[in-house]
Amino acid sequence: MGKEPALKFFYLELRTMALTVCLMAGLNSNISISAEPELTELPELPTSSKKEELSAPKMENETSGANGVESIPFPKAKEEELSPSNSLGFNIRIDTAYSGGGAVYQGFSIPSIRLSGFGEVDKYLNYRLSFGQTREFSTASLAQILPVEAFVVLSLNPNSTETYSNLKLKVGLFSPSFNPVWTPDLSYLNIPDFNETHRALFLSREVGAELMFEPFNKVLEMGVGAFNGTGVFAQNTNNAKAFTAYLKLNIQMQKWNFSLGTGNYFLNQASLGSINYKSTRVSDVFLNIEIPHWNTQFVIDGFTAQFDDSVSGIAPLGGAAVLSLGITSWLGLFGRYEYATKSPVLSGCIRQFQIGPEIYFNPSVKSFITFTELEAGGSKEKTLMVRLRLSI
Repeated sequence: MGKEPALKFFYLELRTMALTVCLMAGLNSNISISAEPELTELPELPTSSKKEELSAPKMENETSGANGVESIPFPKAKEEELSPSNSLGFNIRIDTAYSGGGAVYQGFSIPSIRLSGFGEVDKYLNYRLSFGQTREFSTASLAQILPVEAFVVLSLNPNSTETYSNLKLKVGLFSPSFNPVWTPDLSYLNIPDFNETHRALFLSREVGAELMFEPFNKVLEMGVGAFNGTGVFAQNTNNAKAFTAYLKLNIQMQKWNFSLGTGNYFLNQASLGSINYKSTRVSDVFLNIEIPHWNTQFVIDGFTAQFDDSVSGIAPLGGAAVLSLGITSWLGLFGRYEYATKSPVLSGCIRQFQIGPEIYFNPSVKSFITFTELEAGGSKEKTLMVRLRLSI
């Protein structure tokens, strides 16, 4: 019986030491513990920095932890490493139309579809990948869905908030810089479709590279490009080479934006005398006037061209005037007149007149109701088309 007090005392001392060790470990690792009822409250810290020592480790490469105990370095949070310019977006554009009165086709149609993914990577790169119908910018009646844009743009001025910086290199499949109503996608234009003369004269989008230099804060834009010259329809099997040259002067007067420029396209395919020989030159001069607060744009252009092949050659001349006039916040007026003396794919001249209202339901939905009189390939027809465009 004499040993029981000694054992009891030894047991109590052992339990007290164990609880003390657990308490110290809990303070160093910021983990709360539970114990007997008389030990449920933690003692006050000896300093006034209790909140700082009990907080989570900072997201920095620190080498000291709480209470001076060395801790494992914590990297910065991933969200902080990502640049605000890193982005990924998607765009869907669907044009649904109904036309009547045409001699070739009538009824419902889907003249244009565009599915796009785009974004930026660390301010130095932006990219775009689009699938769509090639017939929207070509006279060829191809209904299948093909890649129509697949490019990256390397910008050497990452501080610029504009799409193009002081110096940029664009590589991939895209439309060469040529004309304000030809180069951009229809999603960014208040026109129902591309000019008929442009669709008849040009080869569609191209695979290649374009270098653009923009000095004086985008007052001047100068660009040169090198492309396969085969569009999106075929591989370059005939040693084709296409080159482009682009120059544009931008002038801003209060709320009006003026731009005057020229676009040039040169193509050589195979050698002279070969059955696949082809030589093309198209030079265009344009004047573009934009009044953003009125939702108005007016573009006038004139072009000369030379098309030669192994059999014959033609030298068409022409031009176009395109007006998108904003009347109210929901209503506008569209008008277009264009003319070309000849076409490399159609006999005779090309002449088109269009007019009709534009209806803006919201920024993503608009409608064009156009009366069209088209003369091409020796025939003339008049049509009325209602075109609904959804772009989200």
